Amino acid sequence: MRKVFKIILAVFAVLLVIVVALGAVFFLDVSAYTSTGSSTLTPTGTSAGKALVIYDAGWSGSVKIVVDKVASDLQSKGYTVTVAGIKSSAAAKTAGYQIIVVGGPIYAGSPTSSVKDCLNNLNPAQGVKVGVFGSGQGATTPSDVQMIKDSVTSLKNGALSNAVVVKIGQTEDVAARALDFVNQLTI
Repeated sequence: MRKVFKIILAVFAVLLVIVVALGAVFFLDVSAYTSTGSSTLTPTGTSAGKALVIYDAGWSGSVKIVVDKVASDLQSKGYTVTVAGIKSSAAAKTAGYQIIVVGGPIYAGSPTSSVKDCLNNLNPAQGVKVGVFGSGQGATTPSDVQMIKDSVTSLKNGALSNAVVVKIGQTEDVAARALDFVNQLTI
């Protein structure tokens, strides 16, 4: 009787782990579908060009804080900035921009599948600067950035091999890290 009980308990534990894992994957990917809006920020003076910031909001809200700061910094550098949720119609229209930024949460060291899909389908024109950011727990380590770079460069689109890639941790100075990211894109 004890053996049967142990077997039933083991099967139940395995099924529970599988359900939790599938649920996590499903819910983490579903969060992209909340990113459907778009807005435009215009510079106060003459426009230096156009920038598109595409984002997957994730669950925590930290990505939107980074997006707002990146967009604001691009605007202050004179760009007309379109901020677009990854599932918005504006995110699909990438022609005519000098800078394209794609970002979202980092789960288990990797961008979400919606961010990877967006980057995989991105075909920037010659000379367009591409930036990729991830937002996640804790401070940034070199291995965090390398895992994001590996995710980006392993995509089928080789045009992203020169992308500026950063991770901005939730415990870091978001304003300073976002400004550094924008400075790298606007050189």
